[in-house]
Amino acid sequence: SSLQDLASEHRSPSVSFAKMAGSSARLAIQLLFASALQVQASCPAGEGYPSAESPVCVVCSVGTWSAEGSTECTRCPAGTWSSERGAMDASTCIGCPKGMWSSQEGSPSEASCQTCPPGRWGGTEGLSECTGCSPGTWADQSGATSNAVCTACGAGKWSPQVGATVDTTCMDCAPGTWSNEIGASAQESCTPCSPGTWSSVSGAADKSTCTSCEAGTFQPAAGQANQSVC
Repeated sequence: SSLQDLASEHRSPSVSFAKMAGSSARLAIQLLFASALQVQASCPAGEGYPSAESPVCVVCSVGTWSAEGSTECTRCPAGTWSSERGAMDASTCIGCPKGMWSSQEGSPSEASCQTCPPGRWGGTEGLSECTGCSPGTWADQSGATSNAVCTACGAGKWSPQVGATVDTTCMDCAPGTWSNEIGASAQESCTPCSPGTWSSVSGAADKSTCTSCEAGTFQPAAGQANQSVC
């Protein structure tokens, strides 16, 4: 029995040391794990948090960028795109070419850029929408880069529509009226024939279409459309 007690006394320091060593190792692992999960107050340029619930810096994905000290990867704005991963400033966002547009934020490729449709045009790069042809004009061409593509409605016609694509949107001035204005945008551009005259012509472009009442007849109203009013 005394030999066993003696052996136990010799073994106990080693056992205690092993226990201490195991505790230290576990503590070190816990500290390392806590350090890895520690919230990073800011990130290097080109990195950011993947989400508010994951506050660890990761490389910004394509279509985004981040400046030094930020925790968020900012999307390239609509009308631009970027295929660069880990981009560090907004200059990496490339604008869609003239005559094209894109409504997509954070686009990773130029494939998001769409051609301006007929009736619209894009005069600068990086557009999020194309500009419509003004009222009184129309265009059937796509991918236009200036408003020179917009054709004006002819004299005797008018159109209130923005971004018109066909000339049939240009409406005739009503009989009893006329207009020599090119690209008119409102019906008010059509001038009524004077009292004592009339015109049955639709879309008249000149005052000469207004015919005087015959001798011995009259009518006091403007904008009359037929001879029977005389």
